[in-house]
Amino acid sequence: MRTHSHELGERIKKLRLAQNLTLKQLETKARVSATHLSEIERGLTSPTVGAIARIARALGEEPALLVCEHTGPRVAVVTSAEPAWTSNGTRVRSLGSPLDGAEMSVLEVELAAGAEFAPRAGGSEEFVMVLAGAVELCLGASTHALAEGDAMHYPGSPARVLRARATARVLCVSLPAVIL
Repeated sequence: MRTHSHELGERIKKLRLAQNLTLKQLETKARVSATHLSEIERGLTSPTVGAIARIARALGEEPALLVCEHTGPRVAVVTSAEPAWTSNGTRVRSLGSPLDGAEMSVLEVELAAGAEFAPRAGGSEEFVMVLAGAVELCLGASTHALAEGDAMHYPGSPARVLRARATARVLCVSLPAVIL
């Protein structure tokens, strides 16, 4: 019977070998002894939460993704043929599909002159860049005029509206993901 420790150890070993790291090299990067790493990889011992975090960082992974088996894709490819949501002069296309551990959304928003886009939930951090045209970004009581090539990075806000002053195309990034 395979245990959780065996599966965790196998994931760590697979990642280590994929990066051509020896146990000694990972020991240096993770500050976990090579002996302990070997025991973890063979499923003979379970690492502490701190050790998992250090090993994950050393391997360039999120700790949660080390502990839980990856169930979704690790890379998202979005083609121009992907479906978009369209309503009242606004077209929204997601430029990413769900990845394991993904916490952000990337949207391409096309607006006819005067059209608006107001996502239902805001992230804790957001970024917009006007790819073409001109928009107003309303954050609560303040309004910011942005033209082609302008960008704005701000803390997420539940009360925000993107309004096109002229036909516009905007890249919107939100962390965590917005809900359309």
